Amino acid sequence: MRLLTIVIVLFACSGCSLMASKDPAKADFDFGPLGARASHAKQSSEIDVVVYEISAPAWMDNSSMYFRLAYQNAARPIPYAQSEWVMSPAALLTERLRLRLSDSSVEELRRASAGDAPSYTLRSELFQFEQVFDQPDRSRGVLRLRATLEGKGVWAQRTFAVEKPAPTADAAGGVNALTQCSDELAALIMEWVAVSQASAEEVAHTRTLAGRARATSTQ
Repeated sequence: MRLLTIVIVLFACSGCSLMASKDPAKADFDFGPLGARASHAKQSSEIDVVVYEISAPAWMDNSSMYFRLAYQNAARPIPYAQSEWVMSPAALLTERLRLRLSDSSVEELRRASAGDAPSYTLRSELFQFEQVFDQPDRSRGVLRLRATLEGKGVWAQRTFAVEKPAPTADAAGGVNALTQCSDELAALIMEWVAVSQASAEEVAHTRTLAGRARATSTQ
Protein backbone atom coordinates (compact mmCIF):
# COMPACT_ATOMS: atom_id res chain seq x y z
CA MET A 1 0.00 0.00 0.00
CA ARG A 2 2.84 2.35 0.87
CA LEU A 3 4.52 1.62 -2.48
CA LEU A 4 1.28 2.38 -4.31
CA THR A 5 1.00 5.72 -2.51
CA ILE A 6 4.57 6.66 -3.49
CA VAL A 7 3.88 5.78 -7.14
CA ILE A 8 0.71 7.92 -7.15
CA VAL A 9 2.57 10.88 -5.66
CA LEU A 10 5.35 10.58 -8.24
CA PHE A 11 2.85 10.50 -11.09
CA ALA A 12 1.05 13.53 -9.65
CA CYS A 13 4.32 15.48 -9.42
CA SER A 14 5.23 14.45 -12.95
CA GLY A 15 1.84 15.61 -14.20
CA CYS A 16 2.24 19.00 -12.52
CA SER A 17 5.65 19.40 -14.10
CA LEU A 18 4.32 18.61 -17.56
CA MET A 19 1.43 21.03 -17.14
CA ALA A 20 3.77 23.82 -16.03
CA SER A 21 6.07 23.22 -18.97
CA LYS A 22 3.21 24.01 -21.37
CA ASP A 23 3.18 27.68 -20.27
CA PRO A 24 5.34 29.83 -22.55
CA ALA A 25 8.42 31.32 -20.96
CA LYS A 26 8.25 35.01 -20.12
CA ALA A 27 10.33 37.14 -22.51
CA ASP A 28 11.94 40.52 -21.76
CA PHE A 29 12.87 42.89 -24.60
CA ASP A 30 14.88 46.04 -25.18
CA PHE A 31 15.89 47.87 -28.38
CA GLY A 32 18.95 45.71 -28.99
CA PRO A 33 22.46 47.02 -29.72
CA LEU A 34 22.87 50.46 -31.21
CA GLY A 35 23.18 50.22 -34.98
CA ALA A 36 25.65 52.03 -37.19
CA ARG A 37 25.44 55.79 -37.00
CA ALA A 38 23.40 57.27 -39.80
CA SER A 39 25.03 60.08 -41.72
CA HIS A 40 23.15 63.37 -41.33
CA ALA A 41 24.45 66.72 -42.50
CA LYS A 42 23.41 68.35 -39.24
CA GLN A 43 25.18 65.84 -36.99
CA SER A 44 28.36 67.36 -35.70
CA SER A 45 30.04 68.61 -32.56
CA GLU A 46 27.65 71.61 -32.38
CA ILE A 47 24.94 69.35 -30.92
CA ASP A 48 25.21 70.36 -27.28
CA VAL A 49 22.16 69.41 -25.25
CA VAL A 50 21.31 67.83 -21.91
CA VAL A 51 18.60 65.19 -22.28
CA TYR A 52 16.36 64.94 -19.24
CA GLU A 53 14.44 61.78 -18.38
CA ILE A 54 11.44 61.39 -20.67
CA SER A 55 8.14 61.49 -18.80
CA ALA A 56 5.10 59.31 -19.50
CA PRO A 57 1.53 58.85 -18.22
CA ALA A 58 1.28 56.80 -15.02
CA TRP A 59 -0.40 53.84 -16.75
CA MET A 60 2.45 53.64 -19.25
CA ASP A 61 5.28 54.21 -16.76
CA ASN A 62 6.12 50.54 -16.25
CA SER A 63 7.68 47.63 -18.16
CA SER A 64 4.41 46.35 -19.69
CA MET A 65 4.28 45.94 -23.45
CA TYR A 66 0.94 47.23 -24.73
CA PHE A 67 -1.06 46.54 -27.88
CA ARG A 68 -4.45 47.65 -29.16
CA LEU A 69 -6.98 45.88 -31.36
CA ALA A 70 -8.05 48.81 -33.54
CA TYR A 71 -10.49 46.62 -35.46
CA GLN A 72 -12.26 45.60 -32.25
CA ASN A 73 -11.81 48.12 -29.42
CA ALA A 74 -9.20 50.81 -30.08
CA ALA A 75 -9.87 52.45 -26.70
CA ARG A 76 -8.46 49.51 -24.75
CA PRO A 77 -4.68 49.13 -24.26
CA ILE A 78 -3.88 45.48 -23.53
CA PRO A 79 -0.60 44.28 -21.96
CA TYR A 80 1.04 41.16 -23.36
CA ALA A 81 0.91 38.40 -20.74
CA GLN A 82 4.29 36.81 -21.43
CA SER A 83 6.29 39.68 -22.95
CA GLU A 84 7.61 42.85 -21.30
CA TRP A 85 10.22 45.56 -21.76
CA VAL A 86 13.29 45.37 -19.54
CA MET A 87 12.35 48.85 -18.26
CA SER A 88 9.67 51.41 -19.02
CA PRO A 89 9.43 52.65 -22.63
CA ALA A 90 10.21 56.20 -21.42
CA ALA A 91 13.44 54.98 -19.79
CA LEU A 92 14.41 52.97 -22.88
CA LEU A 93 13.78 55.99 -25.13
CA THR A 94 15.79 58.27 -22.86
CA GLU A 95 18.74 55.88 -23.00
CA ARG A 96 18.47 55.49 -26.78
CA LEU A 97 18.25 59.23 -27.39
CA ARG A 98 21.26 59.95 -25.17
CA LEU A 99 23.28 57.29 -26.93
CA ARG A 100 22.34 58.62 -30.37
CA LEU A 101 23.14 62.20 -29.45
CA SER A 102 26.45 61.33 -27.85
CA ASP A 103 27.33 59.16 -30.85
CA SER A 104 26.74 62.14 -33.14
CA SER A 105 29.08 64.47 -31.26
CA VAL A 106 32.83 64.70 -30.79
CA GLU A 107 32.27 65.47 -27.13
CA GLU A 108 30.69 63.09 -24.66
CA LEU A 109 27.04 63.83 -23.94
CA ARG A 110 26.71 65.67 -20.64
CA ARG A 111 24.00 64.54 -18.25
CA ALA A 112 21.96 66.96 -16.20
CA SER A 113 23.50 67.95 -12.89
CA ALA A 114 22.69 70.62 -10.33
CA GLY A 115 26.07 72.35 -10.59
CA ASP A 116 26.33 72.47 -14.37
CA ALA A 117 24.35 74.96 -16.42
CA PRO A 118 23.77 73.36 -19.85
CA SER A 119 23.73 75.29 -23.11
CA TYR A 120 20.48 73.64 -24.14
CA THR A 121 18.05 71.30 -22.40
CA LEU A 122 15.65 68.81 -23.94
CA ARG A 123 12.55 67.69 -22.07
CA SER A 124 10.08 65.24 -23.58
CA GLU A 125 6.68 63.73 -22.85
CA LEU A 126 5.76 60.32 -24.24
CA PHE A 127 2.11 60.04 -25.28
CA GLN A 128 1.96 56.77 -27.21
CA PHE A 129 4.24 53.76 -27.50
CA GLU A 130 2.41 50.61 -28.51
CA GLN A 131 1.62 48.04 -31.14
CA VAL A 132 -1.66 48.68 -32.98
CA PHE A 133 -3.41 45.79 -34.74
CA ASP A 134 -5.49 47.01 -37.69
CA GLN A 135 -6.34 43.41 -38.52
CA PRO A 136 -5.55 40.15 -36.67
CA ASP A 137 -2.61 39.54 -39.01
CA ARG A 138 -1.48 43.14 -39.56
CA SER A 139 -0.03 45.54 -36.99
CA ARG A 140 2.24 48.56 -36.66
CA GLY A 141 4.35 50.27 -34.04
CA VAL A 142 3.12 53.74 -33.07
CA LEU A 143 5.17 56.34 -31.17
CA ARG A 144 4.13 59.90 -30.29
CA LEU A 145 6.26 62.25 -28.23
CA ARG A 146 6.36 66.00 -27.55
CA ALA A 147 9.81 67.55 -27.15
CA THR A 148 10.72 70.98 -25.75
CA LEU A 149 14.12 72.55 -26.42
CA GLU A 150 15.34 75.50 -24.33
CA GLY A 151 18.55 77.48 -24.04
CA LYS A 152 20.44 80.57 -25.25
CA GLY A 153 17.31 82.49 -26.12
CA VAL A 154 15.65 79.47 -27.73
CA TRP A 155 12.30 77.94 -26.83
CA ALA A 156 11.06 75.41 -29.37
CA GLN A 157 8.46 72.69 -29.07
CA ARG A 158 7.48 69.97 -31.50
CA THR A 159 5.36 66.82 -31.45
CA PHE A 160 6.87 63.84 -33.25
CA ALA A 161 4.76 60.97 -34.59
CA VAL A 162 6.41 57.88 -36.05
CA GLU A 163 4.83 54.64 -37.30
CA LYS A 164 6.45 51.48 -38.63
CA PRO A 165 4.86 48.21 -39.83
CA ALA A 166 5.46 45.15 -37.70
CA PRO A 167 6.98 42.21 -39.64
CA THR A 168 4.99 39.69 -37.59
CA ALA A 169 1.67 39.93 -35.75
CA ASP A 170 3.07 39.15 -32.30
CA ALA A 171 5.11 40.68 -29.49
CA ALA A 172 8.42 40.16 -31.30
CA GLY A 173 7.03 41.95 -34.35
CA GLY A 174 5.91 44.83 -32.14
CA VAL A 175 9.38 45.09 -30.62
CA ASN A 176 10.92 45.26 -34.10
CA ALA A 177 8.53 47.99 -35.23
CA LEU A 178 8.87 50.07 -32.06
CA THR A 179 12.66 49.81 -32.14
CA GLN A 180 12.60 51.23 -35.67
CA CYS A 181 10.24 53.97 -34.47
CA SER A 182 12.63 54.83 -31.63
CA ASP A 183 15.67 55.06 -33.88
CA GLU A 184 13.83 57.23 -36.40
CA LEU A 185 12.59 59.46 -33.58
CA ALA A 186 16.16 59.91 -32.31
CA ALA A 187 17.32 60.88 -35.82
CA LEU A 188 14.47 63.38 -36.22
CA ILE A 189 15.17 64.96 -32.82
CA MET A 190 18.89 65.18 -33.55
CA GLU A 191 18.22 67.04 -36.79
CA TRP A 192 15.64 69.32 -35.13
CA VAL A 193 18.01 70.18 -32.26
CA ALA A 194 20.91 70.87 -34.61
CA VAL A 195 18.80 73.13 -36.84
CA SER A 196 17.35 74.97 -33.84
CA GLN A 197 20.83 75.53 -32.38
CA ALA A 198 22.21 76.75 -35.71
CA SER A 199 19.29 79.16 -36.15
CA ALA A 200 19.72 80.51 -32.62
CA GLU A 201 23.44 81.04 -33.13
CA GLU A 202 22.82 82.79 -36.45
CA VAL A 203 20.31 85.16 -34.82
CA ALA A 204 22.71 85.86 -31.94
CA HIS A 205 25.54 86.54 -34.39
CA THR A 206 23.36 88.91 -36.42
CA ARG A 207 22.37 90.80 -33.29
CA THR A 208 26.01 91.06 -32.22
CA LEU A 209 27.01 92.51 -35.59
CA ALA A 210 24.10 94.93 -35.48
CA GLY A 211 25.09 96.02 -32.00
CA ARG A 212 28.66 96.62 -33.07
CA ALA A 213 27.49 98.60 -36.09
CA ARG A 214 25.33 100.84 -33.90
CA ALA A 215 28.19 101.36 -31.45
CA THR A 216 30.54 102.30 -34.28
CA SER A 217 28.07 104.75 -35.79
CA THR A 218 27.70 106.64 -32.49
CA GLN A 219 31.44 107.16 -32.05
